[in-house]
Order: sequence, then structure tokens, then C-alpha cells
Amino acid sequence: MNKNVKRIVAIALALGTVSVVAPATNANLLITKAYASDENTDTTLDELKLETSDGSNIRLYDDSSYDSDNKIDSTDISDDGEYYAKTTSKKIRVNPEGVSSKYVKVFKGTSSSTKGKSEGNDIDLSSGKNTIVVRVYNNKPDTDVKYSEKDDVASEYTIVVKYTGSDSSSTSDDSNSYDDIYLDSLTVGGQDITLDKSKVVYNYNVANNVDSVAIKAKPDDSDADNNYDVSINGTDVKDDSYKKTVSLTTGVNEVKIKLDYTDDNDDDSTRTYTLNITRAAATVAIPVVTKKAEGWVIVNGRWQYNDSVGNSLKQWFHDRNSGKWYFLGDDGNMQTGWILNNGSYYFLYDNGSMASNTTINGYKVNSSGAWIR
Repeated sequence: MNKNVKRIVAIALALGTVSVVAPATNANLLITKAYASDENTDTTLDELKLETSDGSNIRLYDDSSYDSDNKIDSTDISDDGEYYAKTTSKKIRVNPEGVSSKYVKVFKGTSSSTKGKSEGNDIDLSSGKNTIVVRVYNNKPDTDVKYSEKDDVASEYTIVVKYTGSDSSSTSDDSNSYDDIYLDSLTVGGQDITLDKSKVVYNYNVANNVDSVAIKAKPDDSDADNNYDVSINGTDVKDDSYKKTVSLTTGVNEVKIKLDYTDDNDDDSTRTYTLNITRAAATVAIPVVTKKAEGWVIVNGRWQYNDSVGNSLKQWFHDRNSGKWYFLGDDGNMQTGWILNNGSYYFLYDNGSMASNTTINGYKVNSSGAWIR
């Protein structure tokens, strides 16, 4: 066999090999991938634990007598069961076991607009009895699923929790008085008011030279622009970034902030907050005031602070009576707004006190009052 014939035979054999191997390789491309189903296969809980925010266990009962004979184990639960608990802890959390967390939602209250929260999140209790519903779904629910949406619920557990702790204020919210909607933030003159879900009445003081303040009341909801209406003293502020400037008179000025929520089923929920702003009494206008020994005085219409011998203080001053820091300029006058001191920015409210551990118009200040760059 000559070389040309050998070469032709070798090429033919090689092509035959390729024709056999290639189809097997292409067949692999036709294999269909199988994906796991997102449907829940475990639709009932094995255990339902109730804990304080620091992880301490809260005992469950099968009736509201809270008798020791009626205590139940956290594993002794059934679908559609109703259980009872009591605690002095203001914050609690629910920890269900036996079902993947992505199929579980926890509701505080049974208002149609109440949104389900993920398990393990802290729940703020109101005074008296609080109804908490734990639902297990056949399929993973939407992140903003509401209590009224029950079609895909596989099992449900109810815990009635009685809060027996004491509130520091008499302005606590009766848990049965309002629907489960809240303000996310409330600011007066740029200063944040610390909100508590158990309260609907708040107090705020301003100096006598403050004749108006800007109030911003933002609702607690991710789709607030579509579902919430907010009014301040009867004026709708939704289209004004939830802000309104309110005029003040001497004494107590009552401001009403009303939230209205309409869900997809046209069910309405409301909550009304009361903000009492006290404007200090006006002082007699005197062009020039003779300085007094030690204390706050008004000089030419501006606040100053005198030491024990009658000299006005300069720079920073800590008032032991109010517990607040103030900045007195080189002329002795109390400063307000943003100031620059020793290379750091600080914010002083309308009453002169320094802001700390808060956010002012998007700028965060630390415990020393300095802006965190």
C-alpha cells in the first residue's frame, strides 16, 4: 500500500471516529435541567416559641386564666389553635420551628391592612392584650402580604399576649383604640421626636421667640405614596412631603396628625396623633438689661448666661438644670443652627440646645454632637 492510499485510509478512519463521538456530545445539550419546586411540603409547625427580646422564654397557656395547671409546652400546639401568654417585656419575638422561615409570616393585630413580618423580628407590645397571628403558607408569600390575604394559608396559630409592664407616660395608646398603622418618623423644627408604638400623644417645648415650626409626619409604610393620606391640623400634607409649617401662640399649641390608610380591598384604617407644642411666655422687651449674677438673661433681645460675678460666658456651656449643652458666641449670645467649632460642625436647635445621637436633615451627629463626615 503506497503512502497516498495509507493517508486516505487514515483520514477516513478519523472522520468515522468523529461521526460516532459528536452525536453523543450534542445529546448532552438536550438534557433538560430539573428545578426544585417552591411549594411548601411542611405546612404545620412542630414548635411555637415565644421569647423576650433578650431570648428569655415566655410561657404559653391554653386559656386566659394563666393558671399553672394550664401551662403548655411549646411543642404541644395544633393548627388553628389559640394560646395565651403574659409578659412585662415591651418587646417580644416569635420563633416557630418545623417549617422553613420563608413560608412563615407573623402578624401583630388582625386589621386587614396589617402586614406580615418575618419570624424572629421584635414585636412592640401595646398596653393590655395583643393578638399575634402566625401563618404558614403553601407557597412563599409576598414580602408585603397583608392579613386580609388568606387564600394560600396552610395553617394558622394565634397567641393573645397580655402586656403587664408599666409605661412611663399616661399618654399610652389603648391597644383596642386604633388600627395597626403608625408614623415612621416625626420631626419638629428639624428635631426628631422619639416615637413609641404604645403612645399617640407627645410634648415639645420651644423658646418664646419661636412663632412657627415646620412639622413633618412620615407614615410607616413602603408604599406610603399610594395608600396613605396624612393631614396636619386638617390640612392634607401628602403632596407636600408630609410637611406643614404651623404658627404658634404663647402657651400650649395642640397639633393633630391624622393617618388614613386604604388597602386594596378599600378597607380604611386610621390613627390620630396629638403633638402638644408649648411656646414659652413672652418677656418684657427691654432694649438694654442690667446683667444679673449667674443665670440666663436676655440682653438686647438675645439669650446670654452670666457666671457668679455677672460676666457673660463664651463658647460651650453645660446647663446642669436642663442637662443640655449650649454654645455662646464671642458676644455672649446663644447660638442656633449649624456652627463650626474647632474644625467640627454642630447643630443647635431653636431653643439653643445641642443635637446629639440623631440625624439632622440627612446629616448624622454623634454622642458629642459633632457631624459624622
